[in-house]
Amino acid sequence: MCNHLKFFRFIAVLILLGFKVIGQTNIQLIVKNTGGHTIDKISVFDMSGKEVYELKYKDTVNIHFSEMNIDCFNIHYFEKEKMFRQQVWLDTGNIKIESHIDFGKLIIDSVFNSPMFYSVRDFNKNYSSIYKQNDTALINEFLINAYKANIENPFSILIANLYIGLNQNSKVNLIKFKKTAEIQGDRFSWFAYYPVVYDRLNMILKVDKVSLNDFSFLNTANKKVELLLKGADYYVLDLWFLACPPCVAQHKEIKTYQRKLKQKRIELISISTDHDINELKKYLLKHRYIWKNYLQEGENTITEQLGISLFPTYIILDGSGKIIETFNSFAAIIKKFNLNE
Repeated sequence: MCNHLKFFRFIAVLILLGFKVIGQTNIQLIVKNTGGHTIDKISVFDMSGKEVYELKYKDTVNIHFSEMNIDCFNIHYFEKEKMFRQQVWLDTGNIKIESHIDFGKLIIDSVFNSPMFYSVRDFNKNYSSIYKQNDTALINEFLINAYKANIENPFSILIANLYIGLNQNSKVNLIKFKKTAEIQGDRFSWFAYYPVVYDRLNMILKVDKVSLNDFSFLNTANKKVELLLKGADYYVLDLWFLACPPCVAQHKEIKTYQRKLKQKRIELISISTDHDINELKKYLLKHRYIWKNYLQEGENTITEQLGISLFPTYIILDGSGKIIETFNSFAAIIKKFNLNE
């Protein structure tokens, strides 16, 4: 699954070789290059992209952010075209991070003066363990409790994103969750994921039907076309983009199921969020993908109306455009329609 790049545009870039600015969050980065890599530079930025710092490489650097809240930070070390990265949630204050680069990875060894780092690490570990049990009720309970425990910090937004994705086909569960989310209000509206997550929640609860006539699409000949739901019992909208690895990987799988889809009167319609029709055309020709493929265009797009930011997204429609179910993997489509039978 991929989050669309437009939600992560940087709005400021400061190139600093050595600096000291009074800030709310002071991060000291210490890295041991045990792998013998030739590191050129370091890039550190907050999740919202409001403060971005690029520095020449040193084994110890000090970076000063004006953050006044718990936030998520991305740490990148560069060796020519290679990148070693980690994402960390940190408290405000004076933070020290000890790490090392080895076996092609940036590994965080210790974080001092930031309980939030270890809280998030424990959450990820516990969530991974519970998720493997494949018990939706148990996962939901875990996520709701974790959301309430973090309601006073923006990590709750990412927990909300997990819950919404898991329950995108259950309005009953989402209505219950929204009541809890309303307690938080918009205090974290500054956080990058906030509009992405809550717009999606509101759209799922609001929209029951898709009218493709409301949107503009281009075919591979760069001509505007009208998409009609005609000739099949069900339609699967595949929302994707070229720079999304899971999207393009699943297209290979989709190709092998074209005959099965047709036999079951299911039509797949792929809609790309890209902007270059020529690149889309090259991609389709190269892989010989012959099912319906279009590029969305204009200010009013289907992904924006539905609050879609996670890709790929597969939306099942009936002949009237009613949304039946939504999934984020083609494997779920295979299972839904018993395509392996």
